[in-house]
Amino acid sequence: MKAIQISMPGGPEVLETIELPIPEPGYNEVLIRADSIGVGKPDVLMRTGVYRWSPPLPAILGNEMSGYIEKIGPGVKKLAVGQPVLVFGTGGGRYAEYNSVSTSLVTPLPDNINLEDAVSIPNYIIAWAMLFEAARGINPNIAYVNGASGGMGTAIIDICKSQGIDIIGGTSSDKKCEFISEFGATHTINYAREDVVKRVLDFTDGKGVELVFDHLIGGRFTDTLDMLMPLGMIISFNALSGMPDEELFSAMRKRAAKSLAVRCFSWHCYDDNLQKRKEIIEAVVEQFAQGGLNPPLYKRLALTDARLAHEILDRREVRGKIILKP
Repeated sequence: MKAIQISMPGGPEVLETIELPIPEPGYNEVLIRADSIGVGKPDVLMRTGVYRWSPPLPAILGNEMSGYIEKIGPGVKKLAVGQPVLVFGTGGGRYAEYNSVSTSLVTPLPDNINLEDAVSIPNYIIAWAMLFEAARGINPNIAYVNGASGGMGTAIIDICKSQGIDIIGGTSSDKKCEFISEFGATHTINYAREDVVKRVLDFTDGKGVELVFDHLIGGRFTDTLDMLMPLGMIISFNALSGMPDEELFSAMRKRAAKSLAVRCFSWHCYDDNLQKRKEIIEAVVEQFAQGGLNPPLYKRLALTDARLAHEILDRREVRGKIILKP
């Protein structure tokens, strides 16, 4: 089988197509024939050697794939050959034509879910958990999404739209602003040339937003506090543009009268709460099955074009989800 491997950290050029034997499923494992493989920012972090949950090198990248069960290992119950499934878990291994994985990483899918759409489900799971768990009690009417045009940003927009929440989306170009506006963002901001805080306050008649989703952070992150309403919250779920210049707690104390909150979110908070993780995944899969969520596809590429996929990610051109097809 073909797989995409890295032997050292670096740019897209370190991605190599290799041939491997098709694995045999072990105890409580299933062999899955890939239909679609998701490409996202965690893969870039893994490739560049800064991902906390990277496997040892040499390694096969990728955290998410959809496909069909090809073979069942000993001890497996409630799964069947030919069943459509989603595989979602950190640690890589998905950039391959076949995967032998623990059943703990496998979610059965209804037949009416398109398998290309299904590889976006992990983004929606994170979005769902942030909105309904991490931001519990906020109940926003309007939120700001920083970096809104990629697979994660569009998942947040889609989840919020489904709940009647207005979205202000921030992106790095006018083309991306146009894209997220068409996708459902109520307002858009090109943060490459506009004053984001001022524009958010303009859109909200000076009131600000109740909730901010940010996976970029960057030097001026603490300015984001000024776009929040009293008792508002920022959920930080990555830091792709680095850490803030100003010490965060000092910045929050300066604005103590607004009683603001910043929460760092990771899906790994459910590593020891498998029941809650299962409930969230099932809730999102049900929404997909009902047709209530519609992830935008940006590029469909061959598995062997994984380098091109990473070049697109590095150039920050993405508007929606990139998938690889074996």
